[in-house]
Amino acid sequence: MRRWRRRRAPRTLEGLINFRDLGGLPAAGGAIRPGRLFRSDSLAYATKSDAAHLLHDLRVTTVIDLRGEHEVTHLGRGHLATARVEYVSAPIADVSGAPDLVGHYVAMLTEKGDVLAGAVRLLARSSTLPAVFHCEAGCDRTGVLAAVVLSLLGVPDEAIAADYAATAPAMPRIHERVSVVVDRLGLPPRPASVLDWTPQAEMMLQTLELAKDRWGSMQDWGHAYGLKDDDVSALRAALVA
Repeated sequence: MRRWRRRRAPRTLEGLINFRDLGGLPAAGGAIRPGRLFRSDSLAYATKSDAAHLLHDLRVTTVIDLRGEHEVTHLGRGHLATARVEYVSAPIADVSGAPDLVGHYVAMLTEKGDVLAGAVRLLARSSTLPAVFHCEAGCDRTGVLAAVVLSLLGVPDEAIAADYAATAPAMPRIHERVSVVVDRLGLPPRPASVLDWTPQAEMMLQTLELAKDRWGSMQDWGHAYGLKDDDVSALRAALVA
């Protein structure tokens, strides 16, 4: 698989272990503008220094939180809770089970399409940017929204899948953190089979292929959930250079 050059976060963050800039990825007509759109694990883990960096150096103005209400209530929002940013709750929770993660991702597209489409419309507003979107680990729900946005921007499937797989180095620390969260929320212990799981590009490639089989294209998926061509045009104008 081709290695795409991308802009890295300008400094190492202390509490965020899966934060990255989507800038630099190839898109239709150019590349995604650096410093405009970021994806992350939960910002509740941002230290005071991390929060200051996001606000003052990266100038983040909008936070899109994909966690469910139960997660937000019990795990909080951390140092950014009182920051002067637009906070948008876009919960991707209570999605039907599936035999594998690819099926789960397609279920998100199907059952939470309205929420995902709403996030796209928000990101299409230039006043929203720079923005960061996140879930708990910054892998699954965040990965699906990233795939939607990147696909609508004309990013090749290989590059979308490579971005998804870029979470892999953070997985050991994510697994440690999730174990603590499971205990805190009183959830059932995770099966041994997922304790060393790592995201692989092929999973996202399969998801994108199934989405094409079902809807035709990501733009057709968007139409099914109320996105207009003008929304996609505005998204591209805001994020592609």
